[in-house]
Amino acid sequence: MKLQRLLVLPLLFLISCGSQEIESTNSNREAIAACPERLTLAVTDIFGEEELKKDFGEFQTILGEALGISIDLFPMNDRVTAVPALLFERIDLALAGPSEYVLLKANADAIPLVGITRPGYYTVIVANANSGIENLQQLKGKTIGIREEGSTASHLGALKILADMGLKPNQDFNVEIIGSDRGLVVLKEGKLDVWSDGNHHYQRALEKYNLQASEFTRISQGKPLPNDLIVANPYLNAECIAQLQARIVENERKLIDAIGVSPANKKYAQSQIVPAKDEDYDLIREGYKAIGEEDLLSPNQ
Repeated sequence: MKLQRLLVLPLLFLISCGSQEIESTNSNREAIAACPERLTLAVTDIFGEEELKKDFGEFQTILGEALGISIDLFPMNDRVTAVPALLFERIDLALAGPSEYVLLKANADAIPLVGITRPGYYTVIVANANSGIENLQQLKGKTIGIREEGSTASHLGALKILADMGLKPNQDFNVEIIGSDRGLVVLKEGKLDVWSDGNHHYQRALEKYNLQASEFTRISQGKPLPNDLIVANPYLNAECIAQLQARIVENERKLIDAIGVSPANKKYAQSQIVPAKDEDYDLIREGYKAIGEEDLLSPNQ
């Protein structure tokens, strides 16, 4: 059942988009002999070719130059498309958030190359300042809005916070998926009891919709969440993977600056490239358990 859920629709997408890889960049550095001549990169939380090229076109160029390898961009249609894409060797590398990483690790044995830090990356849960809600204990029987299902900060982070308080979804409170960053607007209109999101998304929404922080009460703030990562397909040989790691670390500043060219990637402005440790993502695995989806982390089911 679990493999069906992760693979069927994304697999149909893979079949239908065989020619949609975005044209590769030219590289001008000596290539890594142990690696293929071309590598395909996905970004797991960017959906569609246009957005991917706009937000990561410069990163595509600089990464190709750093590695001496032509880089193609592979557009996603949802957060789990990367799992079958990795399994069927349609992609070689992926820039993944914590929630996508644990799925890629469990179901496609993705190899973490490096972590990309995100200062100030944590979950915030806020209420309308006029609602009278001031703490988590008041959420019984209430509705919490999230940006999208499977989101690290908005969904998994929030439900882990509530689970630690002994609150269970669909039993003690309801979850409503908004599907966009308009949750604060919906909250202000009184159509939600509380809203959960990552701190960066929360701050950006305040600015985007001309809202004031004083209009909301921050009733909870989660622990710092794990780093984003660049992961590799396990079919790549060990020497290739070691060289990829070395060159990415060597070109840290250029790569971070390239990501930051797009205003949409403001969250990476103060980022660093650091070693990636799988155990750091146990918090996310606990989040999947909190929402009753631990089977997604068991590839044999």
